Amino acid sequence: MSEFRMKRVNELMLRELSAAARRLLPVERCGVISFTGVEVSRDLKTAVVWFSRVGAPTDASAPTEKEAAAALEAARPELQEAVARRVAIKYTPHLTFRHDRGLERGQNVMKILEELERGQKP
Repeated sequence: MSEFRMKRVNELMLRELSAAARRLLPVERCGVISFTGVEVSRDLKTAVVWFSRVGAPTDASAPTEKEAAAALEAARPELQEAVARRVAIKYTPHLTFRHDRGLERGQNVMKILEELERGQKP
């Protein structure tokens, strides 16, 4: 499959997974989750879904990263079924969830820059 086609499949999967997660996953169960990317294999049988928790990582009432990953894994069959109903491709990929730490790193960099701007040490 061409690189352009794979990019379109990844984007379509990301959009449909995000919509399905909003319907199927309550915030109390896994916190506010943002899917940041999807990498579908060339044979369309597997897909890695990158997710990030949105909000303050120090919020004691928010589920931890492991709890969010466990909630996503528990909801995987329903998410796959929802995607299968909306996306017409040869196979419905088996989803694997991985935590994307990019947003957290970006927040840490912004915090350090703000502290430097105020003249403090990070």
